[in-house]
Amino acid sequence: MSTLRYLVELPHLAMEFADPANRLAHGDRGVVGVHFTAALPAGGGTDLADCLVITPVEPMRALPMARADRLLRGLKEQRAAGLAVVVQDDSASDVPVAVRQAARRLALPLLVTGAESAEWPVVDRDLARSWQRQAKRRVDRISGFLGQLPGRLGQPGVQCRLVAGLANPLGAYVLFVEAGAVAGGRGRWSESPGEVPSAYRYTAREAARSADTARGAHLRNGLHVMRVPVGRDASAGALVVVAGTSFDEESKTLVEHTAKLLALVPDAQQAQRISDSAREVRLGVFHMLMGGQVALAQRVLEGLAPGMLQTEKARVYVISGPPPDRDRTADQLEADLEERALLVRCPARDDDIIVVDPLHDPEQAPDSVAQILRDRVAALPDLAMGGSRPHPLAEVAEGYGEASNALTAVRHGFERVGMFDGSPQLAPLLGGGAHRWAERVLGALLDIPYATRDELITTVRMTLEFSHTEAARILGAHRNTVAARTARVAEILGPGPEPLDLKDVRVRAVLQLALSLLHSWSPAPVPPLPGDSLSEILRCPAAHAWARSLLKPLQDDPRGLADTVRAWVECNLNVDDTATVLGVAPMTVRKRLRRAETLVQRDLTRGLAGAHAVVLAMAIATGTPELPPLC
Repeated sequence: MSTLRYLVELPHLAMEFADPANRLAHGDRGVVGVHFTAALPAGGGTDLADCLVITPVEPMRALPMARADRLLRGLKEQRAAGLAVVVQDDSASDVPVAVRQAARRLALPLLVTGAESAEWPVVDRDLARSWQRQAKRRVDRISGFLGQLPGRLGQPGVQCRLVAGLANPLGAYVLFVEAGAVAGGRGRWSESPGEVPSAYRYTAREAARSADTARGAHLRNGLHVMRVPVGRDASAGALVVVAGTSFDEESKTLVEHTAKLLALVPDAQQAQRISDSAREVRLGVFHMLMGGQVALAQRVLEGLAPGMLQTEKARVYVISGPPPDRDRTADQLEADLEERALLVRCPARDDDIIVVDPLHDPEQAPDSVAQILRDRVAALPDLAMGGSRPHPLAEVAEGYGEASNALTAVRHGFERVGMFDGSPQLAPLLGGGAHRWAERVLGALLDIPYATRDELITTVRMTLEFSHTEAARILGAHRNTVAARTARVAEILGPGPEPLDLKDVRVRAVLQLALSLLHSWSPAPVPPLPGDSLSEILRCPAAHAWARSLLKPLQDDPRGLADTVRAWVECNLNVDDTATVLGVAPMTVRKRLRRAETLVQRDLTRGLAGAHAVVLAMAIATGTPELPPLC
């Protein structure tokens, strides 16, 4: 913004301060325009804020003291930048004493000028253009500052981002020194930009260690320096800004705000660490529920959310949205739910949020967990949600599968919220012979000590539904650890000297069926009974009805999706091999599989459990592929 000093320095205006002391006191007063008036008052509906009012001296000569005081007080109340009186020979003595005394009393800048009235419209236009340019620069500077502010003060490296965010819009060198480094001890230094003349860096470090705690700008080594303490105690850190030009008020304000934000960072990081710890506890509880460890999950969560899991049944929801927005969406949902449900960010898929609703309250209530989730999904168009049926807490894994299937059904459709349609799963339809078969298949695994057995079963169940990398994220283990546990299960359950081939989708499908059947087990061997073979178990009418129901939408589809899925299964779920067999591009196969999963309501493209269901259904309904009995 242009100033009174700037106008005084324009030769053609022949302007000076009536009182020389005013040059120091009011020289930096901003001016956005000028307004010439033949006589005061200069109102008439004109906005005089930050404008310099110009008037001839003649009408003011006969003003009494009270009248002069009243007229100048009016300018002061309208926040005028000052009053310039047009005099002859640029003589300040021509200004009446009453006017000078009133201006001094009101601290209103008073100037004299010899410029003619024709000069002032040109000056006004020039000032308006200058103000617009400077206003744009200010907006750009503030926008640049705000644009570089971090979203969360608790995130790592936030001090460096704040320092860089201040240095860029100011065009200055910025140094932040933590408390320990200021005191000569251990502490971090953050600076921006990295490449700067050595005089700037030397001056900044000298100012940072200075015992002078004054917050104002000052000169040091010929450079303009501003030092602001970061914190309230004596051992506070320091934010130092070094520039080649003086700081305007806006720059000083940005420096002060940055110092306040830096002071909040340690508390924000501590709060973030606490929040991260609570998040890890919730994720651990979810892992326990997925493994059927209900009592342990209840004990662990009781300290964080008393009573949350003290219930018989729960419903599972899976909410999917853009990965970059997941943390923000999860934070919003956590605030909405207020510890009434277990919310975790899916460790395997960076676009999913999982919510376990313990079903304490009626689901029809307007403030129920179900309604809160529906409202949030409705408010954010990029979200989709699938929900399961109510399940005992020991069957959260089954609920998660149903919710994932329901999400798959709506992911490519017009609806964005879907609940599992209640279509039956295969395992509950099979009789007691199926359970005896499952116990024989898993018998060697059930004979090992409980702690190791539980760890291996949990791991292999995860790898049957997810890739090894995804399973490792869910279990909080290294990928190599997951691979080693899975290989050990394959060796234990191998029917002969060779381990189970867990790369074969048929083996995986049969093993997952056995694990689904095994709600309880006995370490003692179970003698075989007639009708306990896998082929006899899957020959029952209930199994055939389930298989036909699952495959019917594919068989009725006119696009030939059934042939693609059949070829995909025969190619052991390899998309490239399937494309070669069908004579199409791999992308075409993927598109057809995405269409197929909406029909069968099973996840075929992101997970593995849906593919296993399709394999079992095809084997039951058509006899192809042939399933290995595993025992």
